[in-house]
Amino acid sequence: MKKITVIGCGISGLASSLMLIREGFQVRIVAKDLPPQTTSNKAAAFWSPYYAEGERVTRWARESYEEYQSLCLIPESGVSMKKLHRFRKKDFKDAENWESAIPEGRFYRMKKEELPDEYDEGFIVKVPLIETQIFLPWLMEEFKDCGGEIEQRSIGSLSELFSECDLIVNCTGMGARELMKDEAMMPVKGQVAVMDVQLNTPIILDESEPTYIVQRKDGCIVGGTREENNFSETTEEETLNEILNRAAKFFPELKSAKRITQWAGLRPYRNEVRVEREGKVIHNYGHGGSGFTLAWGCAKEVCDLARE
Repeated sequence: MKKITVIGCGISGLASSLMLIREGFQVRIVAKDLPPQTTSNKAAAFWSPYYAEGERVTRWARESYEEYQSLCLIPESGVSMKKLHRFRKKDFKDAENWESAIPEGRFYRMKKEELPDEYDEGFIVKVPLIETQIFLPWLMEEFKDCGGEIEQRSIGSLSELFSECDLIVNCTGMGARELMKDEAMMPVKGQVAVMDVQLNTPIILDESEPTYIVQRKDGCIVGGTREENNFSETTEEETLNEILNRAAKFFPELKSAKRITQWAGLRPYRNEVRVEREGKVIHNYGHGGSGFTLAWGCAKEVCDLARE
């Protein structure tokens, strides 16, 4: 039985660890931060390929969609299927090829008369919503129930772990910039507000701003920003007010709602998502804003590489 150490306890690390241990490997997670202190906890976390590049992205997204469809049958997982209304303006240049990852019958293109003012395209898609405050602790418990171990500690170099295991799976997200000296890693800061309101609404996504509105059990998440090469994890009041003003075009009641909290997170963007084996190390990082969307497809590939 191969001993595998997974570095990182965000969605990529947890998905890889759970899939590996179910494949029969002996798996331990080592991470500086555990939920709820990970970047993954700050995600609005609905399935929608966003700001991730590489020819394998569509396949990973499709495989992850299928996994979430199974998970939504487990009520305590915090995964459910929701309608997403996704809008786009004509001059938007950064559209990903996400349509081809959606199962047949889950995608509808809106007619012109169905679109809000200012928008040229709109889609209604049934997608998984992953409530991170429920799902990540549930994944940790599933992993431990399968015999997995979790150790909280910082790693300065991969060489610290070589004598402890047969394989290392590197799911360190933005940490890979320093750990691997990977200058291709770039933080893309996102800011959100969580509002004390319960809206009977689909998920709303305006691709061009970006603006998104996600109703969860613990509040309504309203985002966001896309601030490249910004290393600050501090929110800015002026930016949050601007986000809420954009979102209020869809739901005016958001302007008068009480704010529960706010946060900022750094999406771990890389010009190409890195999932590959390098000797005793399997890398799985650089997912940009698509960590949850790609997690299970990437984990499946990690398992294939581990069996080599």
